[in-house]
Amino acid sequence: MTLGEFHADVISVAKGLIGAGIAAGDRVALLSKTRYEWTVTDYAIWWVGAVTVPIYETSSASQIAWILSDSGSVVAIVENDGHAARVAEKRADSPDLREVWTIDGGGLDQIRALGADVTDEAVEARRAALTSETLATLIYTSGTTGRPKGCMLTHGNFRYGSAAR
Repeated sequence: MTLGEFHADVISVAKGLIGAGIAAGDRVALLSKTRYEWTVTDYAIWWVGAVTVPIYETSSASQIAWILSDSGSVVAIVENDGHAARVAEKRADSPDLREVWTIDGGGLDQIRALGADVTDEAVEARRAALTSETLATLIYTSGTTGRPKGCMLTHGNFRYGSAAR
């Protein structure tokens, strides 16, 4: 995989997110183990100015429902049918959730297809609007002392962390 191939994949998924109606600032839950598709999706979410809400792959249905509801996630991208079943089990508790895509079930291809009419310029406009203060990720604590709490990380937080090395 070259950097150019990765970039093209990110842009393709980003176009699909725009085509799916994901607006800047929307929360997009990402429930999967670490894998290539997780990284592509995470970058695509950031590229369109949406906010990644990562969820531990081992989270229970109740924990998933809490994070989806508390974050206001509008879509969830999950790895497999087991994850999708945990989301479905408590979906009524997640009033903002509009769609669930399953990576192993062709979900990223479904997302990409939604971006067929989205231009490169539309994607670049979203990316260009990002600032260091733009929220990038809403990551939840493990919840060992109560309900998980969201920690806000901005694009600037990631830039600083990369520059400090």
